[in-house]
Amino acid sequence: MILYDFDYERPNTLQEATALLRQTEGKARLLAGGTDLLPNMRVQVLKPTMLISLGAITPRPPQAELDGSIRIDALTRLADLENSEFVRREIPMLAESAHVVGGNQIRQVATLGGNLCQETRCLYLNQEHDYQFTAPCYKRNGDCCYPFPGNKPGTCWSVYMSDTAPALIALSANVDIIGEAGVRTVPAETLFTGNSLEPLWLARTEIISSVVVPPIPTGFGWGYHKSTIRGGLEFAMANIAVALWLENDRKTCAGARIVVGAVSEGPLRALATEKSLVGQVLNADLLWKAADDASNEINPLPHHGFTRNYLNENIRVYLRRTLITAFERAYGMDA
Repeated sequence: MILYDFDYERPNTLQEATALLRQTEGKARLLAGGTDLLPNMRVQVLKPTMLISLGAITPRPPQAELDGSIRIDALTRLADLENSEFVRREIPMLAESAHVVGGNQIRQVATLGGNLCQETRCLYLNQEHDYQFTAPCYKRNGDCCYPFPGNKPGTCWSVYMSDTAPALIALSANVDIIGEAGVRTVPAETLFTGNSLEPLWLARTEIISSVVVPPIPTGFGWGYHKSTIRGGLEFAMANIAVALWLENDRKTCAGARIVVGAVSEGPLRALATEKSLVGQVLNADLLWKAADDASNEINPLPHHGFTRNYLNENIRVYLRRTLITAFERAYGMDA
């Protein structure tokens, strides 16, 4: 139960919602699906003075733009995203990343924008401290990171666990953000600060309005994997999104994006490994080596009982398979 009072508003437009955020001086929170916000309010990780419901705003369906890019309203439900024939045909990796979020009940109410804007998590932070832990951590304005007390002052190692963010970064997506100064557009990967205390580069008065995926290049292939203990219904121990695109010979790598999520303060790209693949004639041995290199390049945070060594090995094994899948799709071996 949520045992404290707060105000509630239900604006009809995002502009009205932005005005309410400004009036509350950043002390309000946006309520879309609420699948991340309300549990955090229950354990008092968050205590907003006002909830601004976006439930009165009807999202626009995904649509193709004149330049071939695809625009998706940030209020689109994840269930609608995963079940959209248009999205599954044009950007199947995004549909797959939406499909693996929680269970169907979660996806029926959770939104794409909410999945991007979720809070970081750790076993200590996401507890009702009244009956288990009493001392506040950095995330709760305390003076220690209790799971990792050796951290430098102010260093929080809670983990950002969105399933859709790695896919959007691999797809080179942009996000449109509405704020007091109008609309600004930024690459999805620049949303993340790398600081768990403030994981997003969003002002308190800003709202993500839509996500834009640029035209898919020719010779494109993708792979996506989410590791969980039970195979679903829960947050990831790691998730992997890979995009490869080939030259006209369908063998030489023209570009690569390798993104690993749920193991750090924000999604991580294996930039050096990506660069090493460009211009190479791809084969299984080279892709396996790339998976080994990327797993060494990524430096996962131990989280939720998983050690750094275990997470590195998990990334290495599943990145091998994901890279092979992406290459096969790009080569044309898999539709």
